Amino acid sequence: MTSAIPSPVPGSSYSDCLEAIRSRLAARESKLYDVAVLVVYVHQLERLYATAGPVNASRMLDELRNRLSQILRPGDYFTRLSDRKFVFVLSNLRNQGHAILAANKILRTGAEPLTAGSQRSSVRLSVGIGMFPAHARSPEALMQCSETALLEAWKASQPVNVYTPRKAAELAEGWDLETQLASALENGDLVLNYQPRLALPDLRVVGVEALMRWNRPEVGNVPPDTFIDVAEMTGQIDPLTQFAFHRALRQLNEWPASLGPLGVAVKVTPSLICNSGLVDMIQGAAARWSVDLSRLTIQVTENALMIDRERSHRVLTQIRELGARISIDDFGTGYSSLSYLREIPADELKIDKSFVMNMLVNKADRKIVEQVVALGHSFGLAVVAEGVESEAVSRELIFMGCDYALGFHFARPLAPDGFPDWVANWQPGGTPASRG
Repeated sequence: MTSAIPSPVPGSSYSDCLEAIRSRLAARESKLYDVAVLVVYVHQLERLYATAGPVNASRMLDELRNRLSQILRPGDYFTRLSDRKFVFVLSNLRNQGHAILAANKILRTGAEPLTAGSQRSSVRLSVGIGMFPAHARSPEALMQCSETALLEAWKASQPVNVYTPRKAAELAEGWDLETQLASALENGDLVLNYQPRLALPDLRVVGVEALMRWNRPEVGNVPPDTFIDVAEMTGQIDPLTQFAFHRALRQLNEWPASLGPLGVAVKVTPSLICNSGLVDMIQGAAARWSVDLSRLTIQVTENALMIDRERSHRVLTQIRELGARISIDDFGTGYSSLSYLREIPADELKIDKSFVMNMLVNKADRKIVEQVVALGHSFGLAVVAEGVESEAVSRELIFMGCDYALGFHFARPLAPDGFPDWVANWQPGGTPASRG
């Protein structure tokens, strides 16, 4: 069982940080010098407490605090606001570049392994930077800029991010979606559409990929990348994912039995793939709708697998033991090594559509697709190509020996009640009477 994370350790309050900023603004040696606020966030804290235990984890965080405090210059300010967050106020900087150099030094210091007794572990840090006078002129506004920069760093998976007004506006729009997203599930504004998956070479319909859609009243469709990011940042990704599993597995039961034992693929975000609660979520949905989990495929990007290799491997292994299939999504765009590909408990590779769509006009993309097909088969994995938009691409994939395909050439994502009609009009080996 995962150990609970204790309450934040005592430290300086938010008002103490504001006072420290205020005093350093007043003490600037010259208008030629800047003041920077750096907010440092500690990732993977749950893993640290789970693997090292609460006592050793607390000691490791104390060690991290002590290390960070040692890189201060005279006149700088440093405090620990909570287990997850530290704040630096740096005085008399000549420019933004010096603040970035300081952030990089913080990252290097934090990257060193932490020890407590016989336990040894590490954490990952992100840093958000706000500058006076470039970004804000009051302590409150400067702190807000730094927090906004940190949020953008988290969203973009960047170790360091400097505040920009444009990014702040985008994030503000995202936060406006937060409250609406919370009620979208209750109001029925979130739905799943389904894109057919076909087996090659005979083009039989063997399943669907579930794609979440949000149609905001009086506004229209919100791009999935936008509201999924908001859900992750605001802690709403769990209920959205649970909704996706329940709705997709229920839909398999509601479609006519004449469609056959179709499978469904559901995407899982990086923040969940290292969470053992995902296993319970999948198991609960399957039990609720009495669906054999061999009909469910979990899609996860290769980059997500690299965030925490040990935990993601363990969670994926547990999911496969339930009977579900594992698909490595957007393959070819990430950084996984061949040695790790050998270890991943997966059943298929899904080639990113950016390669498939251009494979007939770009020799490099065609070579990548061809090699991924061969690579997948050499590891005993099925290979799926997404982004098929022409008959010529479909024929080329068949020639390469690709196993499955989907794309606008066959069908756009379909509403649940439109899928049976599409299947009825589909002619294997040919084209559908209507592609939706």
